[in-house]
Amino acid sequence: MKKILEKNKKVLLLGNESIVRGALEGGIDFGASYPGTPASEIGDAFASIAKECGIYYEYSTNEKVAMEIAVAASASNLRSLTCMKHVGLNVASDAFMTTAYTGVRGGLVIVTADDPSCHSSQNEQDNRYYSLLANMPMLEPSDSQECFDMSKEAFDLSEKLEMPVLLRTTTRVSHTSSDVMVGKLEKKERKKGFFEKDPKRFVVVPAVARGSHLKLLERMKKAGAESEHSPFNQLSESDSKLGIVTSGVSYLYVKEALEDLGLKANLLKLGFTHPLPENLCRNFLKRVDRVLVVEELEPFLENQLLALKAKENLPVEIHGKDFLPVYHEFEFLQVEKAIAEFSGGSFAFREKVEVEVPKRQPVLCPGCPHRNVYYIARQLTKGKAIFPNDNR
Repeated sequence: MKKILEKNKKVLLLGNESIVRGALEGGIDFGASYPGTPASEIGDAFASIAKECGIYYEYSTNEKVAMEIAVAASASNLRSLTCMKHVGLNVASDAFMTTAYTGVRGGLVIVTADDPSCHSSQNEQDNRYYSLLANMPMLEPSDSQECFDMSKEAFDLSEKLEMPVLLRTTTRVSHTSSDVMVGKLEKKERKKGFFEKDPKRFVVVPAVARGSHLKLLERMKKAGAESEHSPFNQLSESDSKLGIVTSGVSYLYVKEALEDLGLKANLLKLGFTHPLPENLCRNFLKRVDRVLVVEELEPFLENQLLALKAKENLPVEIHGKDFLPVYHEFEFLQVEKAIAEFSGGSFAFREKVEVEVPKRQPVLCPGCPHRNVYYIARQLTKGKAIFPNDNR
């Protein structure tokens, strides 16, 4: 983990490690999490360096507790971060939803690591919809450098908007290593928080909640203005009438596919994905005839662009899930073929190399407390307990 503490140089980091480094440079004071893949390395890294870096970090009893104490730290003017896998946000959702109403004092970053293809999970839910449900700004990195940049900037954004910021990654972003240009890292003394009572803000009884909801909507308008000018939204123009909108790791597949095919297209890469930068997207849709939305899992961006098209009565064609599936993570050749088909051209494709990988039974992570529970249950029931993996 010592590589996370390097200064002013390029360092090879996992996406998860980059989030930790970005948070350190962003001035984090407090961290809490419940471990779950693909977010586990974030907590592991914080736990190993917290004391050296002058921050407080803990593994909490569960995701709800981790969320609540991070929220409490933020309300006490400390910059805070909590992280969990996608299904962990279900556990923490009660506190998560209410925190959007109360807002924050110290910057609060909430990392949710989604798992398309269920590599280590029981479902592949798309947690981008939590940003819509809670009315919360969301950032989506596509590589380790952006994990660092977004994690670092998210604290300033959170305090500027007085809102939590959702940082959403996926397995390939979390667990892929790439070069990250890091900056200065000054050791600091652990900061003490101070909570100032404000019942009309933090005691969310119905009378308070009704007013807080209106304030939340006003904050989201400011977030929309931030999204319009965010450096995390990047536009690459060409003289083509084809357009591609993408986000997250899909951007890397699209970029490589366009180079591989020698195809020109206007490319809009969204990193600040909620609220949608409507002016940026509107101008993009006006300059093209056909658009392909490349995003893993649900048609989150596609549906919003279709709504924008209808609202503005734009003549552009918008495609997405009619070319790409709504399930599992993408592969490069899959994206390349979808873009080729969308463009209507004839291309020669690389052959997919099939590799026979031995099948392995899923196992619990080392140190997982559930292992002990199952062992004790089996001992106490003398082998008569029914487990989900029983074949009898």
